[in-house]
Amino acid sequence: MLRLYHNGNSVCSIKVRVVLAEKQLEWESVHISLPDGEQLKPEFLKINPKGVVPVLDHDGRRIFESSIIAEYLDTLSDTNPLMPTDPYLQAKTRIWGVNTIEYHDHVNTLTFASYQRTMLLKRPAEELEARYAKLPNRIRARKLRDLIENGPSSDYVPVALGGLSKMCAAIESELENGPWLLGDAYSLADALPISYMYRVECLGLESLWETRFPRVTDWYRRSTARPSMEEAVGPYLDETQLAAIKAEGQKAFLASGHFSDYLA
Repeated sequence: MLRLYHNGNSVCSIKVRVVLAEKQLEWESVHISLPDGEQLKPEFLKINPKGVVPVLDHDGRRIFESSIIAEYLDTLSDTNPLMPTDPYLQAKTRIWGVNTIEYHDHVNTLTFASYQRTMLLKRPAEELEARYAKLPNRIRARKLRDLIENGPSSDYVPVALGGLSKMCAAIESELENGPWLLGDAYSLADALPISYMYRVECLGLESLWETRFPRVTDWYRRSTARPSMEEAVGPYLDETQLAAIKAEGQKAFLASGHFSDYLA
């Protein structure tokens, strides 16, 4: 039995659900409410001491880190193989998985400088202090505090936008060799970064690639048109939620014009 501890709007959870859908695997859902801090409660910290999702439990054996989970899932079914057989292409695929650690940090910055900030600022100050104190990673705690206090004015924001621009440039360059990141066929290399791009679009910032990177724009359109993307996000995010996220993202990053170097 595959049991996934995940969150509906978590980019790393979306990544894993895309692969579950591509592989047509059956799985049991255990939803963890991140806004309510369920990931920091003692019962979940026993499952993952880092206090993050997703976590895959396969017959009692737990696997952490979304890119590792995605590769593991590919081995469980012969349906739609996503990892190439060529060792060099396997290495390139894993490099994309490593890169998503940086991509996650960047989208996390934009997320907590915009709509998550708006949500959290509605909580009592003492509740926020308790949340910061519970985070196992003290560097993450300091970053979260800065983003909540300063929002789009945080020094982390231009770093994130610059990093995501570099991500788009890297994908654009790789697509010179074919319609997908490894050439002619959709693979795990395409599935690994797509959820981070999706979060950028949810924030209303798709101009990050649409104004500069035509191959990325086409690749993103084709990737998100796959049935796996709808299966990964459709049950968890409705139009009202998506509209609210986009409004907060555009208000934070587009209204001021401060980030036109990245989003014009």
